[in-house]
Amino acid sequence: MTSLTAGLSRAEAAARFAQFGPNRVVARERWARVRRIAEVVADPMGLMLLGSGAVYLALGQVSDGIALLVALVPVLGVDVFLHARSREALRKLAQAVSPRVRVVRDGAEVEVTSEALVPGDLLLLREGDVVAADGVVRSCANLALDESQLTGEADPQRKLAHEGDTTPAPADAHFFAGSVVLAGHGRGEVELTGARTRFGGIAALVAHESGPTPLERKMRRVVSALFVAALGVAVAVFALGLARGAGPGGALLSALSLAMAAVPEEFPLVFTLFLSLGAFRLASRGVLVRRLASVETLGATTVICVDKTGTLTRGTFALDVLVPLGAGLDERGLLEAAALACEIDARDAIDRAVVDRCRTSGVEPDRLHAQWTLEHDYDFEPAGKHLTHVWLQRSGDVVRVVAKGALEGVLEHCEATPAERAHAAAENALLAGQGVRVLAVAEGRPQRSSGERHLDERGLRLLGLLGFRDPIRPEVRQAVAECRSAGIAVKMITGDHALTALAIATQAGLVLGPGAVLTGDELDSLEGPPLLEAIRGASILARVRPEQKHAVVDALSRAGEIVAMTGDGINDAPALRRAEIGVAMGQRGTEVARAAADLVLLTDDFAALVATVREGRRIFHNLQRAFLYLIAFHVPIVGLALLAPLLGLPLLLLPIHLVWLELIVHPVSALVFEGEPAPEGVMRRPPRDPRAPLLPRPMVVRSVASGVLITATALLLYVLRLPAGETVARGVALAALVSGSLLLVFAERAFDAPWSSTPLPRTARFWGIWAVAALSLPLALEAPPIARLMRAGPLSMTDWLLALGCAAASVGWRAFGRRRPEPPAKLIQATPAA
Repeated sequence: MTSLTAGLSRAEAAARFAQFGPNRVVARERWARVRRIAEVVADPMGLMLLGSGAVYLALGQVSDGIALLVALVPVLGVDVFLHARSREALRKLAQAVSPRVRVVRDGAEVEVTSEALVPGDLLLLREGDVVAADGVVRSCANLALDESQLTGEADPQRKLAHEGDTTPAPADAHFFAGSVVLAGHGRGEVELTGARTRFGGIAALVAHESGPTPLERKMRRVVSALFVAALGVAVAVFALGLARGAGPGGALLSALSLAMAAVPEEFPLVFTLFLSLGAFRLASRGVLVRRLASVETLGATTVICVDKTGTLTRGTFALDVLVPLGAGLDERGLLEAAALACEIDARDAIDRAVVDRCRTSGVEPDRLHAQWTLEHDYDFEPAGKHLTHVWLQRSGDVVRVVAKGALEGVLEHCEATPAERAHAAAENALLAGQGVRVLAVAEGRPQRSSGERHLDERGLRLLGLLGFRDPIRPEVRQAVAECRSAGIAVKMITGDHALTALAIATQAGLVLGPGAVLTGDELDSLEGPPLLEAIRGASILARVRPEQKHAVVDALSRAGEIVAMTGDGINDAPALRRAEIGVAMGQRGTEVARAAADLVLLTDDFAALVATVREGRRIFHNLQRAFLYLIAFHVPIVGLALLAPLLGLPLLLLPIHLVWLELIVHPVSALVFEGEPAPEGVMRRPPRDPRAPLLPRPMVVRSVASGVLITATALLLYVLRLPAGETVARGVALAALVSGSLLLVFAERAFDAPWSSTPLPRTARFWGIWAVAALSLPLALEAPPIARLMRAGPLSMTDWLLALGCAAASVGWRAFGRRRPEPPAKLIQATPAA
């Protein structure tokens, strides 16, 4: 049996970790690395290179065949590098979001990842924790767990401590992985970890990797369709070549060249890389992405539902105002009652503020706890927004009941005259109007405790009010203004008094006007279209219960809004899951909230959430630019591979040329565009419509037009220079093709604006990759060994000038025109008051 005070030693924990392995519910696939290598080798481009190399060898062209087989190394090497970079980003991200637990080791409480938990560990069980292993409760106070995921039983399961080590523990002393601590606290000795737990046995039966996002599925369907179409056209080209009298080898090479040119295999690779690196970049800024799909959705956010405390405000409370209301009661008596209404081990920010004020005022909570024994700890009651403690005097049989919480909830259990109630309400409203968070404190002195909450809370006496100040974060006002300019509605959802919320909202710069404040009681009285209209018009939802948050998010989502929802408690989990983007607070959020969320804000800062939306828009914008570049790049490759054999011309693009082009397009599309900064006006545009196509039709038409012009230019130069020889003609055409493709990078960077109005890139990554790609052109055509392998070049100065001039003309038209005006942001919030 593990010591309740010392726990395991670090050395013993390390030995048991080596013996039992990590506390991982589902073991990682043994052959996962081999499977990933097989996926890379089975890449369409890799298979086609193998096929082309085999054809060349079969035709007796050994040097060409060997060159194509050797080219597998750099082509697949680029893919491996990009895949590895994506996986490394995800691996680091997984480490960052790995659940953490608190255990006792060497006599001290320490925080470790859940995977480091071992049998024999003394696990701390606290409200909001997701239990990470199976074991036995050794000590507890009012401990209740939700085991519905394992048993289907919705009612909280009360737990008792089992201190013996010779007799089996009773059923109500056991806890299980996957359950949630609903109330109380305790310490439990871990018995089973990983797949040996009851939850592990269930999870192993249904284990599966997370599926692709909707956009990934859509893109895979498109790529698959294009792949089938490319093979179909390749077969047609092969048949046409045979019909025209070409040998089987030449016809097959034409078909393979076309298939290699037409397969758009870069799209899923670029998409996954962008999301993975975007998630990793967000992690470095204190925003952990638990689901990659949320990165895809961020740019479309239309409504942010945000908590007040700790998100808009600092979350650092100070007890500044004491208002005694009981007859003959002074501030010291009010503080003593408030201290007894707090948890003994104060961790909540409000409780810590009470304890700090007590100590500076000469009231020692430790001395009070030495005089009184906690008999009953009644949990926070969400409807009345209050909690109650029942204490028994150590030196006698005096019972003391103390409650603290929202004035409305506490007053329901107090004996007070209408005048006293009105006076308390007026004082409460006065403080709330100043942005002060107000809690009421009440007390009762029954002869004995009944052990039943509704009886122990009967007939209390209102003692007074506590006023807490929580200053607004200085960066919030600017962040709210940025949301407004981006067409994103910001709605504060809080359990605080409406006047307190209104004061904070005014400081934060939320849009306030008629109907801007909506209370929880008003939510209960509305349904259907009036409910939706009230929610959409409100900027403040006050005195809202946790279950009402789900109703708010559900109403907005059904109306077509893309909702980001913040939360930190157990009861916030349904709303976090219902929102398109659930955001959990990293510092004060429970493990349940984090598990339900898509994002975790480590700093609990609203400005960080707004910056995340900005990053999401940047990622999506750059993804669009990369895809438009891929489209424009592929048009001339497919066109030249198809038109040359159709016109009866010698093959212009050979497989070795396609290898070279792949080595250019992969790094440029995957790395150059990914690192581009966000456009200057990215947060002055309305949110994108998630139902809209990934790429705007005008942009696609313009990219295709650029590709068609490059195709026509290269093909014309090829035809005109064929009399000078096939290698010269091919060299001029390749020079025009590659030069045009490199200039396309600048054109697609501009996206919806003229090329000339877009500042030049400033990143070393861009210029490094672009320079390597550009230098490969003269190297391929002028270096004799490589030129012979390419069957192209060398070129005269006249040919170079002709090729570069034609390439510039085919793309340069996009340098002119007018910048499209910024679309006005769609204001979804209430209209400001006149």
